[in-house]
Amino acid sequence: MLIFFTLIIGISGTMHGGHESDRINLDHEWYITEGEEEATIAAFHDEVAFSTSMSSDQINGRSLCFLAKNVYFDILVDGNVIYSFRPKSLAVFGQFYGSYPHEVNLDAVGDKSVVEIRATTIEGSKGSFTSICLESGNAFVIDIFKTSLLPYCISVVIALMGISLVFGGLSLLRNTGSGMEVAAMGVFAFDAGVWTACSTGVAGMVLGTPITMHFVSYISLILLPGFAVFFVCLLTGRRFVKFANAIIAFTVLALIVEVVLTSTGVSTYHNMLLINHFGCLATVIYTVMSVVSELKESKKHIGTRIVMAVAFLVVVLGGIVDLIRYFVSDPGIDSAYYFRIGLMMFVFILGVNEIYALMTYRRFETEAEELSKLAYTDALTGLKNRMAFSDREDFNKSRDHGKGIIIQFDINNLKMVNDNYGHKEGDRHIKAAAEIIRNSFGQIGNSYRTGGDEFIVVVEDLKDRLQFEQTKVKFKNMIDEYNETYKPRIKLEIAYGIEEFDLSSGDVEGALKLADGKMYSMKKKMKGNKNSPHA
Repeated sequence: MLIFFTLIIGISGTMHGGHESDRINLDHEWYITEGEEEATIAAFHDEVAFSTSMSSDQINGRSLCFLAKNVYFDILVDGNVIYSFRPKSLAVFGQFYGSYPHEVNLDAVGDKSVVEIRATTIEGSKGSFTSICLESGNAFVIDIFKTSLLPYCISVVIALMGISLVFGGLSLLRNTGSGMEVAAMGVFAFDAGVWTACSTGVAGMVLGTPITMHFVSYISLILLPGFAVFFVCLLTGRRFVKFANAIIAFTVLALIVEVVLTSTGVSTYHNMLLINHFGCLATVIYTVMSVVSELKESKKHIGTRIVMAVAFLVVVLGGIVDLIRYFVSDPGIDSAYYFRIGLMMFVFILGVNEIYALMTYRRFETEAEELSKLAYTDALTGLKNRMAFSDREDFNKSRDHGKGIIIQFDINNLKMVNDNYGHKEGDRHIKAAAEIIRNSFGQIGNSYRTGGDEFIVVVEDLKDRLQFEQTKVKFKNMIDEYNETYKPRIKLEIAYGIEEFDLSSGDVEGALKLADGKMYSMKKKMKGNKNSPHA
């Protein structure tokens, strides 16, 4: 992120680098020719006209540059219209566009000409022309773009972080059953990021659609209280739910009413801003009530709660400052400057907190998986243990089709090995048997050590009979190879019993008993015929 911002600053500097300003300020050079006498070019209502005198020597290739706010206008030189600004849009978008930069070519100006601006404010609102000057090239727009680009990029990053938090929260919710507050925070951050991005005017300048971007800004602002309250409600344990529901319902109703009234021409989003400000005020009250109540009652994780409360308080304070700026003075092209700073701190602090919580959960989850693995693994052989077999047995009972095979194994003479040569030699016998079972029948099924000298292999949904018969031969050959290679003091002998069963019957226990009986029959046979222990 730091690299991204550095690049943006570098690009902005390159765009404007090397420019020596030849700007001539004209803010105080205009006199009113039509309209209210107390009107000024920086603040007026309804229809007005302002004029000034210029000469071609004064202009010297420069353009007339200025910021126009919520006003339609024509620029005339000696009575002839040379520039007109009357953008068209869908009725649902309204007519307001905020502040928008203009650069007007003045080649029509002669040795001594009268330049006139005839303006009409939108819906009787206050209009203004500010930062009026003569400047060469496109330096004026570049300066505004340079000033607004970094705040715009910050807002875009906040919106993207919001999207990532939404997906992260939903993923956490799916895996753990909690995480809705993370997703709610993401929705709030995304909406706030969109609103503050549109407030910079960059998108409107780049796309040439200031009314559309202003509409998006209005809609985002209308929705902001509802998203904020939903997040705070989840964060603080669903406190004052009726109050929260009332604010959310108010937000939805405000959206519907404002869209309908603007679309039908009865009113405008701009004229209904007080409704949105009321929703924001209610959100501030609800947030303070919920956070204070939470801090009083909650003893667990109080440090985290305080951090979250302070972070959100910064956002609220930033919003209050911008609100005061809006009513007391003209905030210029960026009306959400302090809210954006607070929002950036808020998203960063809470994002770090949630990432830490997610990492902690992942660590506990990994530890739980390791403990679970240990609980299901035989320490001596590395095979699955009796508990794992019991769970596998439950799984087999849930199967509704196919054939399975269960094989019961038992090591012959293990007690004799332990009694005569010690448990170390007995363990060697057990590990050798486990390795042989794993590398033979374990390749086509799941192998378990279920007792001191007992093993079980479950082959599910057997389809290849030939492979199974080849595995039996491989098993016997591996025992012979072990005895010939390692020459244990008492030869390794493994008796086994095989029983096929229908998975749909769920009678694994019955099949195991039959396999166990066959295994003991082989064991007796092997003891009665020492010369052919595997017959």
